[in-house]
Amino acid sequence: MKSAVGFLLITLLFSCTKTEEKVTPISFETKTLRIESKGGCKSDTLQCAYFEVTYPEFTGLDTPVVKTIRQKIDAAVSMGNPESQGHNMKEIGEIFIQDYDDFKSEIPDAFGGWHYTAKVVVEVLTDTLLSLSVNDEYYTGGAHGGSGVYFINLNPKTGAEFTLDNFFKADYHDALTQVGDKIFRQSKQLADTASLVDNYFEFPEDKFELNKNYGFKKEGIVFYYNNYEIAPYAAGPTEVLIPYEQLKDLIKK
Repeated sequence: MKSAVGFLLITLLFSCTKTEEKVTPISFETKTLRIESKGGCKSDTLQCAYFEVTYPEFTGLDTPVVKTIRQKIDAAVSMGNPESQGHNMKEIGEIFIQDYDDFKSEIPDAFGGWHYTAKVVVEVLTDTLLSLSVNDEYYTGGAHGGSGVYFINLNPKTGAEFTLDNFFKADYHDALTQVGDKIFRQSKQLADTASLVDNYFEFPEDKFELNKNYGFKKEGIVFYYNNYEIAPYAAGPTEVLIPYEQLKDLIKK
């Protein structure tokens, strides 16, 4: 029920297209790009590399906006590799495979293959907000691999970034942080006065802060802290989901 209420609320908040206007509906098709090292990975994934991204391809949007979305997705699946900056998804995958081939040529007896997988999910799509989550997982050797969740938020009409400032009234920061702090502590079973650093969470001045990795979901706004960001790797990532119902007084009308 809460999810349904949240979806109704976000639809009312973001949908403002005049009914009398003829508007091409925004839609998308899910596609997958997969690139494998020479010989493929069907027989032995421990002796190959593969790069796979599942992503939405949109229609009903202006061409510059579609280009902007794709560029942001490309950047999100680049793993922060400087060699991949400015390249499209296919090229990024090819660079990943080439890096593996170069690694194997230098250390042919190295055990284990490489992989990178990402799934780009449309979390919210209205006429004024597109929010995407990018969920990735990878392994390039070492004791363990890595994973992360990242968000892309923009106005589908213009391609401009959609921020919290666009969503909330002025001077919202302290009130939003207070709500987030309460939800965070409840999820970690921490008392209101408990020290965060004493419980192995690292925040400036031992005070909870919302980060800039946030996205809009049907039920609320999610702030996602990836591995190592505020806690040791063993603690895993942290998700703080703030329901829209708790933010009504802060939201722009």
